[in-house]
Amino acid sequence: MRLSELSHRSGVSVATVKYYLREGLLPPGTPVTARQSEYGEEHLRRLRLIRALLTVGGMTISQARDVLAVAEDPAFSRHEQLGIAQYMLPPRVETPEEDDPQHPEWEATHRELRGLLAELDWRVYDEAPAINTLTRAVVTLRTLGYPFPLDSVRQYAEALHPMAEVEAGLIEQDYPDLEEAIEAMVAYTMLNEPILLALRRLAHEDVTARLYGRGPGSEAVAGPDATPDAAPTPEP
Repeated sequence: MRLSELSHRSGVSVATVKYYLREGLLPPGTPVTARQSEYGEEHLRRLRLIRALLTVGGMTISQARDVLAVAEDPAFSRHEQLGIAQYMLPPRVETPEEDDPQHPEWEATHRELRGLLAELDWRVYDEAPAINTLTRAVVTLRTLGYPFPLDSVRQYAEALHPMAEVEAGLIEQDYPDLEEAIEAMVAYTMLNEPILLALRRLAHEDVTARLYGRGPGSEAVAGPDATPDAAPTPEP
């Protein structure tokens, strides 16, 4: 197909396709004349992946280029090829500088969390960006005076690991092609997290309703032994 057809079928403008070609994100087509090239289904496939990395994944052009370079390098395992895409996804939290007042607490918490991951036998690199994200959240909670013991992190980890197994299994089963697998991994990561957040908030609403006897169905939730609200006393 020619460039115009590639643009039409992909939904990506000709100018943007040319930009991706210049930036090395999209491989060149097969030259047919001095000014025209032919493009194939693999270019459509790559454009879908590029859009997923940039739009869904929120990556920069440079980050997307790194992901694609690793995907094309047979020296990397499939685990590493999928992992580099996840490592580039936001949020990315940097370690505080040594002169930062919070640095000692950060380092202690970071070691504590890495130790927990080792106890859980999770095979993750110490440099995994998500460890910094987790460290920042725990440090902030504790700094503000909200206790967040390591056992709470453990419970969250043990609850979430089966979900990761399900998602990884779906990707392995349904997306044997590497580029499709990377796209699916980005989508599952970025689009499932809002679902998990929403369900957690709904669960909190349900739990507090059951604790305090309010909300839809509160009469049934409160149970027969609950003390009903006092009814207004009629005036004589």
